[in-house]
Amino acid sequence: MRVDSRLTSLTIKALAESMDVHTMIHVARRLIQNYNLFKRTGFPTNISIPNKDAARQIVSDIKARELFLDLIKLLIIARDSGLKGRKYRIPYLRDIMIEINNAGLVYNKESNLFYEDPLIRKTKNWGVLHDHGEYILTFLRLDIVGSSNLLRNYSEEVVKQTYADLRSIVKRIVENRHGRIWQWEGDGVLIAFYLSNRDNNAALSAMEIIHELYIYNILGSQLNEPLEVRIALDSGPCKYRHNFEDIESETLKRIVSIESKNTRPNCATFSSNVYMYLDHLITIQLKQIEGEMNPPYYYYELKWEC
Repeated sequence: MRVDSRLTSLTIKALAESMDVHTMIHVARRLIQNYNLFKRTGFPTNISIPNKDAARQIVSDIKARELFLDLIKLLIIARDSGLKGRKYRIPYLRDIMIEINNAGLVYNKESNLFYEDPLIRKTKNWGVLHDHGEYILTFLRLDIVGSSNLLRNYSEEVVKQTYADLRSIVKRIVENRHGRIWQWEGDGVLIAFYLSNRDNNAALSAMEIIHELYIYNILGSQLNEPLEVRIALDSGPCKYRHNFEDIESETLKRIVSIESKNTRPNCATFSSNVYMYLDHLITIQLKQIEGEMNPPYYYYELKWEC
C-alpha cells in the first residue's frame, strides 16, 4: 500500500510517544534483522538518540522495505498482548487504523492480518503479499475431466459457455471465502487461500464446488453428459511473485501431482498438510485413500444415502 505523509507522521508520533529508543530498536529488529539505528542515523554510539529522530528513521527504513503494515501489526500486539512482558499505550493508533482503512485495507484481529477490503477491490495478493516474500498458503487446484472430448464433441459456443459457467461458480464460491484465483488456464485453475482459517475455507470451497456442479449438471448444463472435475488441496511455503509464471514452488508442483495422480473425477483430495488443520465437522466427511501412501491422502465425494 502507499503510505502517505499523514500516515507516516502519525506512526512516527505513535512510536516516539509510546516507547523509549531501546524498545523501538527491539521492534525494528523484529522486522529487520540486525538493525543498527546508530549506523542508520549517523549518531555516535555514546550519544543518546532523541525519540523522534529514532522513530523517524525506523519508520523510514521500514517503509523502504515495504514492511509498514508489519510494523502496525506489532504496535497492535504491543498494545493488546505486550512486548517483552509489558503492554504499551499506543497513541494515534486509532487514527492510523482509520487512514489504513481509507486506503482500502481492513484488519482481522483473529489472524493479526491486514488485507484489502473486498468491497473496494480484489487482487490476487490480497493487497499485502510482497514480491519475493515467502508465505504459507493453502492451494486448491481444479481440473476439468475430459476437456479434449468436450472440445471434440460439442460446438465451440457450448464449450465456451460451459467453461464460463464453471468459472462463475468457482469464482463466487472461493471469493466468498477470501480465496483468490491465481491462474485460470484452459481447463485448469489454481486458487490460493492466505487469510485466517485458510485450510477450512479451501476445504469448504472444494466441497461447495462439487455440490454446485452437481446441481448445475441437472439444471443448467448444455452438455449431454455431466461436467466433471478433479480437485486437489495442499498447503505449504510459496515465494510470491506478481507474475505467476515466475513462481517456483515445491508446493505447487506437489498439488499438480496430487490432482493428476491421486484424485478421481468429482472428488476432492486433501493432503495431510491440509487435513491436520481442518475442523472436526469437515474431517468426519472425508475418507482416507487406500494404499501405502506416507503421509496419507484423504478424499471427499458427494454420495446420496439410500
